[in-house]
Amino acid sequence: MSYETEETAGDPDAVRNVRVTFAEGGYFETMGISLVRGRAFEERDLETGSNVVVSQTAADLLWPGEDPVGRRLRGAGDEESWYTVVGVAEDILQYSYRDEPEPIVYHSLQGPTPESWRLSSPGYVVATAQAETIAPRIRELVREVAPEAPMYRTYTMQGLADESMAPLSFMMTTLALAAGLALLLGAVGLYGVLSYVVSQRSAEIGVRMALGAEAAQVRRMVVLEGARVVVLGAGLGLLAAAAASRALASLLFGIEPFDPMTFGATTLLLLAVGALASYVPARRASTVDPLNAMRGS
Repeated sequence: MSYETEETAGDPDAVRNVRVTFAEGGYFETMGISLVRGRAFEERDLETGSNVVVSQTAADLLWPGEDPVGRRLRGAGDEESWYTVVGVAEDILQYSYRDEPEPIVYHSLQGPTPESWRLSSPGYVVATAQAETIAPRIRELVREVAPEAPMYRTYTMQGLADESMAPLSFMMTTLALAAGLALLLGAVGLYGVLSYVVSQRSAEIGVRMALGAEAAQVRRMVVLEGARVVVLGAGLGLLAAAAASRALASLLFGIEPFDPMTFGATTLLLLAVGALASYVPARRASTVDPLNAMRGS
């Protein structure tokens, strides 16, 4: 819905689009939504229905850099219905963790008469430790108070959160499996290449050991050869990941696409897997019998 403030009334360029919703009673407290400024709705607000609460983003949009409490706004084109801001609520995510907070204006759900109620089928929020099992009891209470009022579509907040995350969870699980498989194939490939190199250089390794090279030196030589491959691959992978992060940014929330901790931890994991894949051929190389190696050459 489009709103304009009292200070910018009549200026079409100052009209702002915000989401409209309705609240009443202890909604903000029950949902754990903190009031940044002002207050929530009270019983006295029912007399006129002319008070509203705005979200922090809506306050910044309509009154940038100013305190909105006590200010007035109205729907664009509605010259009579002015609403006074009595509180500012913290921003919430309405549909998905990946969404940006939307500007919201909360109107009082109830009015001075039943005919003035804003919604014909409101929703009710109940905070309880028995969220999974309390629905039948709530149905009984609703039936006692309003026998003709239907009650349908009951949810738990955890259920709604899980439902909103389901597509993303499936996609991330698929990507994780693909990444794990790629890491496994890379480790097996590195192990295979180094094993082949060691077998081809067995005579050279035998000569080195015959001339006094210790087993630790041979292991270090083979591991360093593998490490060069791993470091080069990790460097190219970081560049590719940095480029792909822009495309994956829409899947992330609570973390930046170029998060140093994530990139650093992933790089260390790759180096650790590469070192392990290199160590097994290196250990085999260090056990070569110099005489058999040179005889086989």
